[in-house]
Amino acid sequence: MLNQNSIKTVAYLESILNYAEAHLGVRFKPTGKYRYSAFCPFHADTKDSFRLYVDGNDVVRFHCFGECKGDWDIYDVIILREKCSFREAQRIWAEYLGIKDVEFHSGRSQKFPAPDTEPEPDDSVAFLKPAEPDNQIKATLAEAAGFYNELLLSDPEKYSKVLTYLARRGLESPIIERFQIGYSPAYADEIYRGRALINGFLDRFNSEHRTFRIFQDACLVRLLNDENARGYGYYRQQIDFTTHNPFARNYGDYFAGRIVFPIRNIAGEVIGIIGRRPDNRGIRWLKQQAGEGAITTKSWLYGIDKAYRFIKHYRTVILVEGIFDYFFFYGLLQDQGRPVVVSTLGSYLSAEAMGIFKSLGVEHFIVAYDWDQAGRKGIETIAAEVGGTVYYLGGMQPGQDPAEKLKGVIGSISGFSLKHLMASAKKHQPASEKPIHMSFISCGPVDKRDITFSPAEAESAALRPDEADANEYYYDVADFLPMLSYDHGNKAILDQTINEITKLLESRPTAPQSESFFTIPVKFMQTEAYSDLGPALILWLRLVIEQQAKKRRVRQTDAVLAEWLGTTRRTITTYKRSLHEHGYLKIDTSTRPQRLSVRYFPK
Repeated sequence: MLNQNSIKTVAYLESILNYAEAHLGVRFKPTGKYRYSAFCPFHADTKDSFRLYVDGNDVVRFHCFGECKGDWDIYDVIILREKCSFREAQRIWAEYLGIKDVEFHSGRSQKFPAPDTEPEPDDSVAFLKPAEPDNQIKATLAEAAGFYNELLLSDPEKYSKVLTYLARRGLESPIIERFQIGYSPAYADEIYRGRALINGFLDRFNSEHRTFRIFQDACLVRLLNDENARGYGYYRQQIDFTTHNPFARNYGDYFAGRIVFPIRNIAGEVIGIIGRRPDNRGIRWLKQQAGEGAITTKSWLYGIDKAYRFIKHYRTVILVEGIFDYFFFYGLLQDQGRPVVVSTLGSYLSAEAMGIFKSLGVEHFIVAYDWDQAGRKGIETIAAEVGGTVYYLGGMQPGQDPAEKLKGVIGSISGFSLKHLMASAKKHQPASEKPIHMSFISCGPVDKRDITFSPAEAESAALRPDEADANEYYYDVADFLPMLSYDHGNKAILDQTINEITKLLESRPTAPQSESFFTIPVKFMQTEAYSDLGPALILWLRLVIEQQAKKRRVRQTDAVLAEWLGTTRRTITTYKRSLHEHGYLKIDTSTRPQRLSVRYFPK
């Protein structure tokens, strides 16, 4: 009687070839005796790395010399294709051959677990030596973050469970928009099938395979047929043989089924992404895997892009463990334009992260998590070097009011009104245990930064004597136009130019000095919103001048804007996105060319 081994030998080579071509959608070419090659059906193959050969035991086998690096017999291929068990694969193959009298093996496949027995895995975190991603990787990460954010906000009904979950954690639409929080639909999603990002960029992948490689290096997609990956038994079942496109068939979104939070550096560039399940099953958080130097996680500090200027000003930082802890403390600040809180994304503060705080001149560390001995020693060492202090508050407990954590440091930090923060927090803490959104903190005028206002005084912004009746400041166009360029050669000169522009803005003239002028609202200057814009301030000011001169929205292509400012279209796109994210620019792409409308006060 025939058995399962005897019907996978060279005697059945032609049948195996025919089955593979018919069911895998490949075409084999002979390369020698009993040897054939084709493009691998299990990854985006460009070098016909899929081989069919006969081994020393006369068994017909398949091997991928490309990304899969897998070696299979006909049963393995059937298991991959049909997502079935080993016993079912034997039955399918015997039936295909028209053989009824076969002795099947009763055990399980040693290579593949049975389907539906392995849940979606939770990947561990791997670290590499610190090095920021290159510009291509950062640009790709930024595109992905924007894509997922737009997807989440595009269909509130479809993603109601995700939005409800975020709302329960205190993250309403304004926070979701400002922090560009998004969602990657799960593999079970009937429309996207865990491939929303892949499908969104499929045309670009098809036209240029190198683009797809960048997405792989950025750890945004995963190969579903990677035998060495944790959770291979789960992911191989997600291979989609209903499509012939190699990208949509063999790959899935890395963060499928998770809320995504972009991680930014001090410059506001996206350097990574972290994902969170919108439920509490399993290990809930997923960081990108470090691979080949493209992604590193050691210097990640969530919120540092929003906080670094004010950390440097107050010489104070509040350290929290998780992202939702971050938003609890962020919600304490009524003046959310001046946060001094960051999440270390764990209870460990790396040497790279401590180096960032040292460069910002931090003297006071308020630590709101359970740290280990090494982490505590590192922070205390930095504080000792600068003669600063460390306040250890301990970890957050479920349902705990984050304001309670600050009781021990009331009044201890110059220029940081924790006393008034506490009084307001206690008064306005809602019964629902949502994050507190009321407090009073102000740094006062530029020349009196140490003044702390009481709640009554903080209700209205402090005014200079000459601001009492002014609504706008008047600036000469001729003073600004020569500096509104990105053609500076290096970052140091660009920073110097921005400092010079800032000094001009802070002169705050209350009357026109020439016939050619533009205006900026007094309230915009009082909030010092211009300090949030960074290099994007140059683009913003040029658009302000153009918009006021023509008395309508600016209608120009990115190419024209790039020519105005002596830079590339990519730079314009980056700073346009930054201004839009901060709420200082409205972009209407429904017409050609686009219509750009400057805003002075984010909605």
